[in-house]
Amino acid sequence: MPRLRLAAVGAVISAAAVLAFAAGCDSGTPSAASWHAQSGSGSYPGSGQGGGDPIAHPAAAPAGSTPAAKPSASASASPSASTSAAPSVSASTAPPADGIIRTTGDATVALTFDDGPGPDTPKILQMLRDQGIKATFCLIGVNVQEYPQYVQAIVKDGHTLCNHTWNHDESLGKKSADVIRADLQKTSDEIHKAVPDAQIKYFRHPGGNFTPTAVQIASDLGMKSIGWSVDPSDWNTKKWSGQQMTNHICSNVRNNTKPGSIVLSHDGGGDRSATMAAYKTLLPELKGKFTLVALPV
Repeated sequence: MPRLRLAAVGAVISAAAVLAFAAGCDSGTPSAASWHAQSGSGSYPGSGQGGGDPIAHPAAAPAGSTPAAKPSASASASPSASTSAAPSVSASTAPPADGIIRTTGDATVALTFDDGPGPDTPKILQMLRDQGIKATFCLIGVNVQEYPQYVQAIVKDGHTLCNHTWNHDESLGKKSADVIRADLQKTSDEIHKAVPDAQIKYFRHPGGNFTPTAVQIASDLGMKSIGWSVDPSDWNTKKWSGQQMTNHICSNVRNNTKPGSIVLSHDGGGDRSATMAAYKTLLPELKGKFTLVALPV
């Protein structure tokens, strides 16, 4: 009988462990196995791409554009566990054939937040501040116009700025060169109204719908085009919400983030309570596993 009792106790413990892992953010720090990189399950609207594997699923490869070159394998080194470090994206890494950066090029990991600034931006900034983490914020012009004080806070905290177009037009890249240039310039000008001396070195097309024309114009304006390699789909509020969304974000980021990842998330464009709940758990986990950086300026 004692052996049967021990076996029963062991079965209960094993079942509890499985349930704890399945709970996502509710489970606390994941096991090492749960961090193994896998293909992502979500995709950003308009990108037509998966969110997890930057080689098999490059973000933003529209029909007719030049296929992306595979990222360098230089990110295979074991990351050092530390707090957010100074930007260290490898300057020696050759740009991909389509000009869109999808990895940091080394063992660091970059967190990026899109569609802001918005009402939740200050809360996300405070979370990053509490953990000593720097990130990259991809700003929409109309939101900058409404919340210039949040842009000032982003810059004051040492984060990197990225141009995300004037009003999140996912089809902008298909328009004329003059229209694209005017949109990007107007957005950068609005950002500079809030933070005159800030550098804007990056551009991210809404939906990841980059075109060669948009990439070239961004380059002409002094901006590198950035995609992502991890998409936790926090934008997809029609599919998930509340704790379900929070757990989905945690699971996706845990399973797909690896050395060199650029992680896509959002601080604007709607209610980001689930994103904030997820990163309350994820930020210390990521900080303990990787060197987190803002993209360099």
